[in-house]
Amino acid sequence: MSLRSLRWRLGGRAEPLFVWSTFRFNLQELGGGLGDMGTLFPLLVAAALVNGLSPQAMLLGAGLFYIASSLYYRLPLPVQPLKAALSVAIAVGLPAATVGAAGLLMGAILLFLAATNLITLIARWFPRSVVRGIQLGVGLLLVQKGATLMVKPVGMSPGVSVGDWPVPWGLVLGAAALAMVALGLRWKAVPSPLAILGLGLGLGIFLGPGIPWSEASPGWPGVDLPGGANFLSAFLLLVIPQLPLTLGNSVVATADTAVGYFGPRASRVTPRALATGIGLANLGAGLAGAMPMCQGSGGVTAHYKLGARTGGATLMFGGLLVAVALLAGSALLPLLSLIPLSILGGLLVAVGGYHAFLARDLPLGSSLLVAFSVALVSLLVDNLAVGFGVGIALHYGLQWWKRTRQAI
Repeated sequence: MSLRSLRWRLGGRAEPLFVWSTFRFNLQELGGGLGDMGTLFPLLVAAALVNGLSPQAMLLGAGLFYIASSLYYRLPLPVQPLKAALSVAIAVGLPAATVGAAGLLMGAILLFLAATNLITLIARWFPRSVVRGIQLGVGLLLVQKGATLMVKPVGMSPGVSVGDWPVPWGLVLGAAALAMVALGLRWKAVPSPLAILGLGLGLGIFLGPGIPWSEASPGWPGVDLPGGANFLSAFLLLVIPQLPLTLGNSVVATADTAVGYFGPRASRVTPRALATGIGLANLGAGLAGAMPMCQGSGGVTAHYKLGARTGGATLMFGGLLVAVALLAGSALLPLLSLIPLSILGGLLVAVGGYHAFLARDLPLGSSLLVAFSVALVSLLVDNLAVGFGVGIALHYGLQWWKRTRQAI
């Protein structure tokens, strides 16, 4: 029996499990598949250096999640670190076992919400204004993160000089990445993410220590399971700040963004399906010593705006991640470090601007006020979960105030 003839059942309907004709494999799709690497690679490198997570396990986990997501949704959905949890873990210096415990806890919670269908009920509590605010906040935070990466030293040279004025490499390379994105929208012969990655690796090899071929050794990463003592600190420090962000951005806003870009083709991208997929991925990540993962609305924009239109884009990228993880071995971290972060910063600035623009369809009035409040608070405190809480409170507070006024 061929893959085309296999069937799965959803809602009483028999549908093809795989329809390969809906996948495209070309340079444009591959370039779009690389579109969200600016979110993935910086946190991956930091988690390896600070928390001791295996870069092999992290890259392998991300690649497998990309492949599974591509085959199920048939669309280019992203795979990202659980940013709030991983940022806290990096800032505090928590051990890898505690990060793994956070993945197991997040996976169990999301699978419970999906199995009981509570996630569908929770999704209904998210008004459109708050969803747009989350998307706007994600966009602005991506712009802020990208600008930060652009102005940091890139580790190759302190800068260049034009007359008496020093010009940092970071800004030069970040501006080059932005220019490539702009040119890529008008001239698609060479997709901009491919050009950006080529430029970054070329400069890293030429100005850095070179490719660490001597350290490369194919293999499978080891597994370090968390102990009982890791779960309490993981729940208090990592899961509690992450859960509202995951529900708001990774589940509700991602489903909304996918429908906005792909229309009826995004029929499988539902809150329940997203919660199930993210839950399973995090259980696997926690058991394998990989980083906790999610699927964010900003990543959907990154893949789409940079050329991805089918699941073939992220299927190719996922396969590339798996191959590099298995083949590079201990050379993986030095290999990833070759890419100047300022290059990825320029890519994040462009993607953030596109994503923030999703809020343009809100009418003037209370909805726009709520959306801007979510985004502004998120930007000021650098925490989307806090912005989400403010937006929910403001939305339902305004509703209560309007009902009170009408009753008088």
